[in-house]
Amino acid sequence: MKGLKVILSFVFVCLLLFSCDSDRSKSNYLKQSKSTYQRILESGKIRVGYISYPPSFIKDPNTGKFSGIFHEVLQEIGKKLQLKIEYTEEVGWGSMIEAINSGRVDLICTGVWPTTERGKHVDFTKPLYYSTVRAYVRFNDNRFDGNLTKINNPDIRISSIDGEMTSIIAKFDFPKAKEVSLTQMNDVSQVLLEVSSGKADITFVEPAIALEYMSKNPGKIKEVKNVPPLRVFPNTMIVGKGEVELLSTINIGIDELANNGFIDKIVSKYEKFPGSFQKIALPFREE
Repeated sequence: MKGLKVILSFVFVCLLLFSCDSDRSKSNYLKQSKSTYQRILESGKIRVGYISYPPSFIKDPNTGKFSGIFHEVLQEIGKKLQLKIEYTEEVGWGSMIEAINSGRVDLICTGVWPTTERGKHVDFTKPLYYSTVRAYVRFNDNRFDGNLTKINNPDIRISSIDGEMTSIIAKFDFPKAKEVSLTQMNDVSQVLLEVSSGKADITFVEPAIALEYMSKNPGKIKEVKNVPPLRVFPNTMIVGKGEVELLSTINIGIDELANNGFIDKIVSKYEKFPGSFQKIALPFREE
């Protein structure tokens, strides 16, 4: 009889432990299955990673204050959603995807250009505006005018930033050329300084970046003449792969702010050199 009681007690303890483990597993499953969007609604905030890339996104190095096109647009979307925009982490071009996929941030708020390699790991919002990428050389260098294929030469040095579009273009379009690489945390204008100082022969940036540099450093660099832009890119934000609810909600906000003119107004506010960016073309609307 005593032995039976011992057995029954053992069975009871096992069932109790199994029940607890089952409850914990169920709880963990529910936590893991909860979407980023559901967690955002519960917490009331969107955790945002950012890259300081003027005028797309600007962080004042002295005050830490944020500004820029994407900052103002995301703040407006946050107001409409009644969600707090919390800038959680400053990231680099090569680390932004890892910051999303590790769960440290929910969204990257900077003008990110979609590529197939990036699209394998993250999803992109609708664009706020478009950017061209053009080639820039020293002021007295005419070697590439009318013919960018001359860049694809082992003697040519391309100034680039690891993981950024300068490096992507260099590797894909001009694989024979030599890259003079800078780290991800360098300001993009540094690639132009490398060219103007003679450390590199050529680089590829947006006109807005180059025109700003040229206004402060006249007679140092110039755009390569009589060649088309190397790329035309939509400027987007990124979210985690498959985060459909969050992506859809942000896109609805972008559509609304494009439709009511808010995005165009903000782009014009930060477009120091008119024509630097290509604005979103809205469908024809009869007045």
